[in-house]
This record gives sequence, C-alpha cells and structure tokens, in this order.
Amino acid sequence: MQSAGYWAVSKEVERRMVVAIDGPAGVGKSTIAKLLAEKLSLLYINSGYFYRAITKHVLDSQRDPHSEDDIAASARECSITIIGGRIHCNGTDVEDLLQTDEVDAFVAEHSAILEVRHAVNRQLRESAETLDLVAEGRDIATVVFPDADYKFYLDADIEIRAERRHRQQDTKLTREEIAAGIRKRDEVDTGKAYGKLEVAPGAVYVDTSHLTIDEVCDKLIQEIKNDGMIMQESRKVGPEKETDNKNTNEMQNVLQEEYLNKLDDIEEGQLITGHVVEITSENVFVDVGFKSEGRIPVEEFEELPSIGDKVQVVLISKEGKNGQTVVSKKKADARLAANHMREAHKEGLPIKGTFTKEIKGGYEVTIPGGFVAFCPLSKADMRRVENPQDMIGVTDYFIIDRLHADSRVKPVLSRRAYLEKEIERKKAEFFATRQVGDEVEGTVKSFTSFGAFIDLGGFDGLLHINDMSWGHVTRPKDYVKKGQEIQLKLIHLDPENQKINLSLKHFTPDPWESFADRYDVEDVVKGKVTKITDFGVFIELEEGIEGLAHISELSWIKRISHPREVVSIGDDVETMILGYDTDNRRVSLGLKQVTPNPWDTIEQEYPVGKRMSKKVIKVTNAGAFIELEEGIDGFLHIDDVSWTRKPKHMSAVCNEGDMLEVVITRVDPETRRIRLGLKQLSDNPWKQLKDNYPRGSMIEGEVTSVTDFGVFVKVVDGIEGLIPKFSLTGPHEEFTDEVLKRFNPGDQVKAMVMDVNPAAKKLGLSIKDYLKQSQKKEMSKYIHSSEDDDDVITFADLIKDKSQDS
Repeated sequence: MQSAGYWAVSKEVERRMVVAIDGPAGVGKSTIAKLLAEKLSLLYINSGYFYRAITKHVLDSQRDPHSEDDIAASARECSITIIGGRIHCNGTDVEDLLQTDEVDAFVAEHSAILEVRHAVNRQLRESAETLDLVAEGRDIATVVFPDADYKFYLDADIEIRAERRHRQQDTKLTREEIAAGIRKRDEVDTGKAYGKLEVAPGAVYVDTSHLTIDEVCDKLIQEIKNDGMIMQESRKVGPEKETDNKNTNEMQNVLQEEYLNKLDDIEEGQLITGHVVEITSENVFVDVGFKSEGRIPVEEFEELPSIGDKVQVVLISKEGKNGQTVVSKKKADARLAANHMREAHKEGLPIKGTFTKEIKGGYEVTIPGGFVAFCPLSKADMRRVENPQDMIGVTDYFIIDRLHADSRVKPVLSRRAYLEKEIERKKAEFFATRQVGDEVEGTVKSFTSFGAFIDLGGFDGLLHINDMSWGHVTRPKDYVKKGQEIQLKLIHLDPENQKINLSLKHFTPDPWESFADRYDVEDVVKGKVTKITDFGVFIELEEGIEGLAHISELSWIKRISHPREVVSIGDDVETMILGYDTDNRRVSLGLKQVTPNPWDTIEQEYPVGKRMSKKVIKVTNAGAFIELEEGIDGFLHIDDVSWTRKPKHMSAVCNEGDMLEVVITRVDPETRRIRLGLKQLSDNPWKQLKDNYPRGSMIEGEVTSVTDFGVFVKVVDGIEGLIPKFSLTGPHEEFTDEVLKRFNPGDQVKAMVMDVNPAAKKLGLSIKDYLKQSQKKEMSKYIHSSEDDDDVITFADLIKDKSQDS
C-alpha cells in the first residue's frame, strides 16, 4: 500500500481517478493491473474479460460464433457488472470460465465488431462513473478512457509473451501454437478500424520483456508520483529509460514557451472603468477620473469603440513620466479573461478558442485575453484526427480540463468534452421532443454488415438492414450512400438505453397486409432465389415477400444433399405456394410441385416381372440398393438372392458399381418402395422338388455335414435336407453315438422324403423309413415270387423259419 502522503497527492483534485493500461495480448496487463490496483487501493477492471464474457455467452447460447448479428445480439443481452471485484454476466459469476481455448478462438474476432465494442465501452464507462479504478485492455487508453488520469502502454517480445501465457493458462496448445495465435491476434488488433492496438497520446511506454511484475509495477507507481495528476506527453521507460530526463526537460521547456505568463504579471494595479472621450488614428483616450486621460493604442481594440463607450482598464500609474495617467486595456483584458477562465473552469462552462499551431502532443489554442492554451491531440475532436493540420484555424468552444500547474496559469482544454456535452444536450432534446412515426433528417455516417448509422446531429440512429426495404437486402450500400442526406421514419425510441431505430421502408405500404388478396394456396408463381441454407431455399416473390422452399420440396426423386445442387442465388424459378401465415410473415413454397411426380406412373414404368440390368449403388447387411433411374432405387433383399442358399453378407453377392440383372417383384407407390429379386429370374427348385419327390419318395444325395442332431444331405439342385439322428438307424436298431460315426461328408446315401416345405425351405429325410419300406418290398417279393409254382411260402412260414434260426 502507498503512504498517506502519496495518496494525498493523487487525490489533489476531487474526482474519480482512472489509470488506463493497454497493450497487446499476453504482455501481462492483467497481472500488473491487479497488483497496481492493490497497491493504490483502487478497483481493478480487466476490459478483456468484458469481451470474453460476451464470447462465452455466444458459445453458451449455441449461436453462430461467426455471425455478426448473433454476436451483436449477445452483446445486447449481456449485462456485465463487477460484484465483489469479480466479473458477473447477467448476475452470474463467470470470471473463472473466461480463460479457455474455446473463448480464445473467437474473442479477437468478436471484439472487432463495432456494436460489441460500443456495448463493452459503455459498460466500462458506467463502472468508472462511481469508482476509482485501474482498467486494462487493448484500447482502454485510446478509446474507452482517452481522458484517463494516467495512461500506460505495456509491451514485450512475442516469444516472451507466449511463454508467459503458456505458464499462466491451462491449455493444451504448445508455445509455438500460442505464439502463432498471439501474432495473428496482434495483426487483427492493429488492423481494426475502430479501437485498434496503438500507443495512446500521452501514454508512458513500458517494455516488460526483461522486467519482473514487481519491477514493472514500481515503474508505473514512480511515473504516477513524478507526473502528479496529468501526463503531458508519451515517454518510454524500461530499456530506453536514459531518454526520460531529456524528454521531460524538453517538454517542460516547450510548455514554458507555449503557455501563459504568471498571473502576477496581469494582476498589478486596479481594474477600473473609464469612458471614451476622444479617438484618433493612433489612440483612444479614456477618462478614468484622474487629471488626465489614459491613452490606449488602437491596436489593443478588436473593434474601435465610440465616444462615450465604457472601457475597462488596469491603472498602471496615476502620473507617468510626463505626468499623464497610464492605463492598460491589454492587461485589463487579460485579467478579465483570467477571471472568465476561472469561472468557466469552476462551473464547467465552455470558452471560445482557435487552433493556431500544431505542437508536440497537440495544439496551441488562442483564447480571449491573449492567452495561449494547450489542447491534446486526443481531445481535439470526437474522432481520431488523421491529419492534424486540418484543425489549424478552426474556431470552436472548449471545456477547461485544467487551469493551473505549479501556481501558473496553464490551461489545458478539451474540445472533445464540449462536443460530447453538446451531443448529450441535443440527444436529450431529441428524446424529449420526438416520437415514433415522426420523419427525421440525417446523414449517412458509416456502414456495418447489419445496416447503416445515421448522424442525427452529433449522435447516431441505426437504419437496420431489415428496415431499408420490405424486400431482401444484401448490401446496405445498395440503398444509401455515405454522406447522403436522407429523410427517415422514426420507428423505435429507447431513452433508457439511448437507442434510436430508423426506417426507409415505412414510407411505403407493407406488402404483407394485402398478401391474401393477391395469392392463394396452390398458385404457381415466379420468384428469385435470394438465399440458400442447409435446410432449404429462400425465394423472393416480390419486394418484401419472401418464402421458404424446404429441401424436401425441391425434387420428387433426386437425392439432394444440399439445395445448391438444384438452384443458385439469383436464379429465376417457378414455384407453388403450399401455405402461408401472414401474421408471422411466412410462405411455404415447393419447386417439385410444378413438375410431374414420377411416382404417380411408377407402376406403368416398372411393372412386376420386368427384367433389367442396373447398377448397384449401395450394399448393406440386409441387401443392396440398385438404381433404376436418377432418384428412383429398388431394393434387392438378401433373401431374394438364391432359392437354395442365404449368403452371410450381401458383399458376397455384389459390390457397389456392379451391374446386376434383376426382376421387379413388388411396387408400392404410397411408400415409394420397389422390391427386386435375383432368384426370381429362374424357377423355384423347391416347388419342382415337391412336385417330383412327394412324401414317401426315395431320394439319393451326398452327405454335406454331420452334426450332433443329424446329418445334412444335398439332393437335386443343391437343396439340402436333414436326416434327424433318430432316423439314421434301421427299424429295430437303437441309436447310439456310434451311429453318427458311420457317416462322412461325401458319402452317398438313400433316404425317404418325409416332408417338403418350399415356403420354409425345409426338406425332411429318413433312412429308418427308407429301410423299413425296403424291407417291406423285399418281404413282399420273397412271399409272392418262387421258381416253382407249387412251392408257395406263406408269411407264417417266413416267421417260423426265422424262429427256428434263432
């Protein structure tokens, strides 16, 4: 903490104290500003956190971080305050969430947007109205607080800045990546049209590359102690410290020569009033009540008086060398002017002056009474003065920022402060006397992506891009020109937030009010494509009437990944009105509805049974999609590949780009599906099998596999049947595991057909039933055939013989 003595010096003038620290990213502004604020018992404000809070709000709101409209909307929504020394956004403490890689990626881009900068600057200035503070940021001393009591510009080598940021910030980026990011940030910041990175007039430049934080802070405090309440010009400290004394002496000498003489020089004698009694070509004689008249050279009068006019003079001597009364109008004018300056300074009243000479850091300004004052370059105008010589000869009013220095009259003026007060006065009068619906006149001042700012007499109104025309507006410059004087309608006034919205389009009727009289559903109309998005196409039917054709309404059959495959911006198209909502100003349009729907005649174009050779465009586990024509596909299911086998995967049958001969098996226009078949190109072998081998028929085949539950046998046309394990033995033989060992793949076997199910593709076989039937045939043959007709053997004899054998 500083001593009470130092604090008394800092508080010499009773007003809020602002210390502004700016400089490029990564130079340590935040850390140094915090320490300085702590030592001076001031509040610390990081302006960069205000921008980061807005960027965080954009990301949290899932808005487009590249859309100026979305970013500006977030800036308007964010109320950034300092509570307990920490940053709050809309009442929530966000300070610990602002230093992230995601915020770093967008904050420089967002901070370049004019509306964002205005929002942050306004909230920073509001904080400074009631607080003594140390504020830091890229343009804190050039734009936000150009009148700060103390201004410092901190700098450092890029590699050193990258190393500091790598140590301080929780990041996955390498030092090289951070350095590259800082270089890019510097390029963006120094190239900005508004609030660009530069050394503010009157700022002390400090190179921190090889200094510790405490060393930098001590230098800043020493500068404040040396300069008191105002710094007169920019100096360098740090590596170029040896130039300080020289610069300071030069500055003091210049000020000695440029400013006024001591008040003691104009306070000799008494101020009295005389009357003009005679006027000659060289002198004006004034009766001041003594024995002789005072003589005043005519050169001391801007306009010669008339006989009898009152003139105020300083009495130099009642009797001069020749016994004449000696008076001085020049000294009286100086004294009166000095009194007027004191009163103007005390009451904050403007005084008139003329820019007469450009000097280091600003201008000499001649004010009444022969005084010469100083006006810093940064306070010569509301905007940055690009060519200082342009101000020479300009006469206007000024506010006296400071009157004395070292007991001498050394007025420091601000024309900018006077202009700001005038603007506030005019703006207050505007809000008090104008109302929505009034016509106002203004001059086009500047453009943004979302509209144009209109100068209404020192303060701005916004002509938004949506209020330039009822139709679609892409470029504001197509409707108004910079410097153009135009009449506008006042459509919105917000005195609390000092916002004024203007309109050009409100001079003409709203086309939506008569939309229903001119359009109806299913009308086919012409329009122009104005905008293309991922989800559809915006089409302008007339100025002010714009509708949306959804991507699903662009084609009956074509597979559209993005609408730009079908149309381009500027295309003239025919479209059908599918529906409208005048309250919400919406029209639904369709492009495909003005062309025939091929699905209406699909059954005639692709009848069931039609054969064709087409290309495979996609293969899945379940089958393959085959393009019949552009936008119309058929599906070949894996079950429709073969009558007798089912592939494990469709890729075993075909690949993308293959040409396949297929047949139409089913067409469903309602669901827009077409089924194809490959196996249907040939007869169903299962049906033939059932016709040729009914139940009880004998069939021969080859063993293909042996399992725990039976044996698979391939028969005609590659059809496989199953012989269950209990059907593998003879009629009177018990099944054991040894029975399965009798069969091997490749063996030829005979079996009886037990069941044929073409729908389920199942064939049931049995060796047991085949043997049983064979035995019956053999027995029948044995009973009914004999070489001797008299030798007849009955079934009973066969049984008997077998009994005897046993």
